[in-house]
Amino acid sequence: MAESQRQLREQMTAAMEKIRHQLELLREGPTIGGALDNRDVIAGLEAEFEALREARANLAPDEH
Repeated sequence: MAESQRQLREQMTAAMEKIRHQLELLREGPTIGGALDNRDVIAGLEAEFEALREARANLAPDEH
């Protein structure tokens, strides 16, 4: 795998981890105040996560 593809895979993985963390926080709900309706935000993040997952899967295999 070319170095640029390896770096892209690493960037995608890092972005997916950030999205996963944000989803966890949103699903836990607020710690102060009343309940929020974050369904649209969660749906958008889930779609972004899935798009990154598919794009990463379409990269050339990672050969160490």
